[in-house]
Amino acid sequence: MPELWMERWLQRRHGANGPLKLLLRATPRILAGGIIAVVAVSFMAFDAFSLPSRKTVRSASAAVIFTGQFERVDAGLRLLEAKDVPRLYISGVNAGAGILLANFVNQFSTRNPEIVDLRQLVQCCVELGEHANNTLQNARDAQCWVERRGVTGPLLLITSEQHMARAMAALSGTLPSFRIIPYPVHDSSQPLVGSARLRGYFAVVATFVAVRLPLLGMARQIYGPFAEGCRSSDQNVAGTGTR
Repeated sequence: MPELWMERWLQRRHGANGPLKLLLRATPRILAGGIIAVVAVSFMAFDAFSLPSRKTVRSASAAVIFTGQFERVDAGLRLLEAKDVPRLYISGVNAGAGILLANFVNQFSTRNPEIVDLRQLVQCCVELGEHANNTLQNARDAQCWVERRGVTGPLLLITSEQHMARAMAALSGTLPSFRIIPYPVHDSSQPLVGSARLRGYFAVVATFVAVRLPLLGMARQIYGPFAEGCRSSDQNVAGTGTR
């Protein structure tokens, strides 16, 4: 057997306790220690995101928002108004997120009075998707929009600081060939501390696994309306062009 041959060769070459033999014996412990170190480092840094430079933001071909708190939408609309991004897709515009599709312009005009004509901005360069109700559905919804619109360049992902790692894991799973630029927003989400931070970390790990492994019959439960692919009615379109 190869392992036995290797062991005998090492004994002849370096002696029973030669350096390579000792390394071979220590390999499982080294791997285990390495895995523990990676987990520890990733846990310490999984929610450590900072705002990208304006130059990096402007390199994006489009911005995608995973809804939740309103501040995420505010940030995306302001970037669009400043012409830092050419177009915007907002996934999860529904009552569950507290956003009313039919009243979107009025709702966010009140929150963003510095945007002179939000209705025109939305008609020009914003599209709204109402069907997604969780992070994995947001990612599948965004994937459908990207494919429908033929977007090919980097994507700016806008969501909260606490939600970013999970959103990145989901979106990079559905769009593995895309560069995803995180744009974390400080919003009214509860900060992840103590046991909540540990749960948040495991949610990121679970999301990473879910988008890469078969769901064993759970696709309908997890992906809901996107379980069987994209929907022709996903695009509650407010606008299709770019400036």
